[in-house]
Amino acid sequence: MMKRICIVGIGWLGEELAIALKKQGHYVIGTTSSSAKIDALNTKVDELLIFNLTDNSFNALSFFDILIYTIPPFSSDRYGQLSCSFFEKVLKINPNATVIYTSSTSVYGNNASEVNEHSLLEPSSSSANKIVEVEKCIQQYFKNWAICRLGGLVGGMRHPVKFLAGRSGVSKPLAPINLLHREDAVGAIVYLLKNFKLGIYNLCCENHPLKNVFYNYVAEQNSMQTIGFDKNDNSKDKIVTCNAIKKRGFEFKYTSPYDFPFEL
Repeated sequence: MMKRICIVGIGWLGEELAIALKKQGHYVIGTTSSSAKIDALNTKVDELLIFNLTDNSFNALSFFDILIYTIPPFSSDRYGQLSCSFFEKVLKINPNATVIYTSSTSVYGNNASEVNEHSLLEPSSSSANKIVEVEKCIQQYFKNWAICRLGGLVGGMRHPVKFLAGRSGVSKPLAPINLLHREDAVGAIVYLLKNFKLGIYNLCCENHPLKNVFYNYVAEQNSMQTIGFDKNDNSKDKIVTCNAIKKRGFEFKYTSPYDFPFEL
C-alpha cells in the first residue's frame, strides 16, 4: 500500500532511503535546507522542499502519512529546542502521523558494558544530550513512533579508516567498535515501515572487533598508512546489541564490519 513519506533533512542517509522507498511504490517527499542541492536531490524524490528548522511554517505538514526525521544534532546549537518546536507543529496539523527518528547509539554513553534497547541512557556529549531531548519529545507527542538508534555509519565514500590512516596517538585502541553499514540502516527502516511496531530499535553490526585490530586491518587491505594508537590508553567502550529489530524478524546484510564495502 502506497504511503506518503516525508524525509526531513534528506542527506547522505536520506538519499539512499528515498531511493529504496520509491522502489517500494511510496510517494516520497524530501526536505533540504540547501538550495544548492536541489538539482542533485530532485531525481531522488517525488517532491523536494526547501526547509530549515528555523522556518515558521512547513507547507507539507499535513500531507504525509509517515515522517522520517534525519536531521543531525550538529545542524544547530538549538537542535533540541527547534526539533521539539517542529514536532509541536506537526502534532497540531497531523496528529495521526507516524514518526521515525534516526537517533544514535551515543545516547548510551561510553561505559564498558553491553547495552540493549532497555539500557539506561548516559549521554556524555553535547550532541548525545540533544538527541535524548528529541527522543523524549517524540515519545511524548506522538502515538505512533519508532526510534532507530544507529551505530557509526559506513558506506559509499564514508569510512572512519580514511580519517585515521597515518595518524598517531589515536585513542581507545582496545575499545570494541559499533558500526552500521548504510545498506543495513536503509534496509532496517524500510523493514520497520512494512512491519511497524512502536518502539526503540538499536541498529548496529553484531560483530564488534577491537578498534586497533579492525582499522589497521582495513588500512592494510586498502594500501593505507598504518594507524598509530595510544598504547597507554586502556579504556574500553560499550557493545551495542540489536535485540528488538531481530525479534521483529529483520536480518542484517552485513554481520561483520570486515565485510563492509566502501569506496576509496
